[in-house]
Amino acid sequence: MIMSFLGRVKRLLGGNGDGHQDHDEDDCPECRPISCMEALERVHEYLDGELGEVSHSEVEHHFSMCQRCYPHLRLEERFRDILHQSQTQEKAPDHLRQQVLDLLAAEAGKMN
Repeated sequence: MIMSFLGRVKRLLGGNGDGHQDHDEDDCPECRPISCMEALERVHEYLDGELGEVSHSEVEHHFSMCQRCYPHLRLEERFRDILHQSQTQEKAPDHLRQQVLDLLAAEAGKMN
């Protein structure tokens, strides 16, 4: 994991400035590093809020410290924003919506 210069200095001085000094790093999820691969594999669950509290803290800490992974997180966030905006701008015409519903009903009738 690539740690910022300031992060390294704070760690060397016994803390990171937010109360994480003088403790066992194995018991602190924010101090237990995870790999870039693991953080990137969990990015969607992280953004969806589907990680447990410990995993969320680990992934959040990784993205806050890793200069290589942070841009990937921002890209995913931006992609989701654009996708969400596109869903609210246009809707299918009512006749198309009705055709789709009719086709779904017909398929459901075939299955019964």
